[in-house]
Amino acid sequence: MADREFIQSGTTGPRLKYILKIFNSYTTAWIFSALVITAAYGFFFQSEYLKESGIWSLALTLGGEFIIALLITGFITLFIYDKRQKDTPIQRVFPVVIWGRKLLVKIGPLLRQYLFSNDQEETPYNRITRNWIYATSSGARNTIGFGSQVDMDKVGTTLIMPATFTNTKTLTGEETGQFYKKVIGKHTGVETYTLNHFVHISAMSYGALSFNAHAALNKGAKMAGILHNTGEGSLAPCHEYGDADLVFQIGTAKYGIRNESGDMDDDLLKDMANHPQVKMFEIKLAQGAKPGKGGMLLKEKITPEIAKIRKIPLGKDAFAPARHKEFTDVNGLFDFIDKVRGIVNKPVGIKMVIGHTAEIEDIAQKISEEPGRGPDYIVIDGGDGGTGASPHVLSSYAGLPMKQALAVADWALKNNGVRDKVILFASGKIATTIDIAVAMALGADAVYIARGFMLSLGCIQALECHTNACPTGIATQNKRLQKALDIESAAKRVATYADALYKETQMLAESCGYDSPSQITSDDIMVVTSPGHLDYLSELHGISAFEASYERRQAKEGNMSVGEMKMKREQVST
Repeated sequence: MADREFIQSGTTGPRLKYILKIFNSYTTAWIFSALVITAAYGFFFQSEYLKESGIWSLALTLGGEFIIALLITGFITLFIYDKRQKDTPIQRVFPVVIWGRKLLVKIGPLLRQYLFSNDQEETPYNRITRNWIYATSSGARNTIGFGSQVDMDKVGTTLIMPATFTNTKTLTGEETGQFYKKVIGKHTGVETYTLNHFVHISAMSYGALSFNAHAALNKGAKMAGILHNTGEGSLAPCHEYGDADLVFQIGTAKYGIRNESGDMDDDLLKDMANHPQVKMFEIKLAQGAKPGKGGMLLKEKITPEIAKIRKIPLGKDAFAPARHKEFTDVNGLFDFIDKVRGIVNKPVGIKMVIGHTAEIEDIAQKISEEPGRGPDYIVIDGGDGGTGASPHVLSSYAGLPMKQALAVADWALKNNGVRDKVILFASGKIATTIDIAVAMALGADAVYIARGFMLSLGCIQALECHTNACPTGIATQNKRLQKALDIESAAKRVATYADALYKETQMLAESCGYDSPSQITSDDIMVVTSPGHLDYLSELHGISAFEASYERRQAKEGNMSVGEMKMKREQVST
């Protein structure tokens, strides 16, 4: 178990290797040439003047000449380098000036973010969303004047259907009450855990985020009364900083609970279960950022402390396996859940990204057939989620988005009569009140939020999470950059953000005539699907989930693809 010394560690790295890296042959030639030119010019053209000059005058004169020489020889050296290199064709055709293009490409996102993009253009979160989170987390008024900037006729716009006769608490102006309560673990006989809040901090490991970031998240979680997921990087001192309740995530690499061969160590797992803050365990099957691939932590972000906590070697990239070696199907998954639950005696859930609907159906069916087995909760991570470093193709194109995936999971559990036995968490690009309302309308009992909480810490969406150069000190192990993030003030913003999400989602529920957000249904929300036309969420996602599952099952029974089955139907009908 990691000790409770709150050491704010970070990557300093040996300075010498960076110095040697800078002084390659071209740089050496450049500086040496500048020195030679400066010396020659001074000797041949200014020797008399330099003899009569004082020390300061001499330094200024030679210094100015050296700078001019550096500029001249710099352009010449750059020209030679560009002409001789073979990696970039355009660089050989347009030497020197090509670096202007490279500079614009580098700073282009910054220019677009602050100067050229309008408030609703940027991704993954536009300026309206970010500013709302900044205002909300700082406790400032997040009200607006002169109407909304949201285009209510734009395709994709989500609209809540308010009730004419709203909840009486809204009318009397009473404070929002605690109408939300979910108990996890009842059907498997373990030590249960009660959720009193539907917003929780999603899985982000220590390594992906800094010590200061996790310490602030943990203290903020304690203040707000919400869960803090450790991520697959194991439990670290920063997770103990605020004494918040934790979900310990078990990834494919078994970080923190692995033996020398990389297998899960039952004794280490038991130690984690005995930690007073750890309330639940979560087996990570996949994550929205990179479905089908394990966690990735580049060596630049692995400090000695992180290597010790994860039980991995220092100086190497940490790439977790794509799959758990303990199982390859639903039967094996249930056996592994049973093993973990038998050791920890606490709720055990799974985190998954839905692809084919048959997989979540198989899980739901097995829960129905074997009472007392299976996950106590399921985290549905949308393919549109992602805070970690990930391949572009997986991050952008793999996995069902959160809304569709959640509808599929909810339908599968209901169809097998086990919806009341499993708590559903939704995760993936959830950050605002309307996101939460939509998720709960589609079947979520609670939500996990990652990037929203990063924004509450002070993230500016610099898109540098994978580079170890996060300018706000959140997604970096660089000590100098980490100092930018003050733990105490950031923790207050985290708690304020979580509280505001609870109250505003409660307010939405009351506007629909309900006591709790968990009562919101997919018939209380409509989406603009074409200019002038709206559809209920139940039509868009609930029915499509059923149809997709039904068609795939029929095609499988006929030993053909869904496309082949539809073509066959058309041929028969004609």
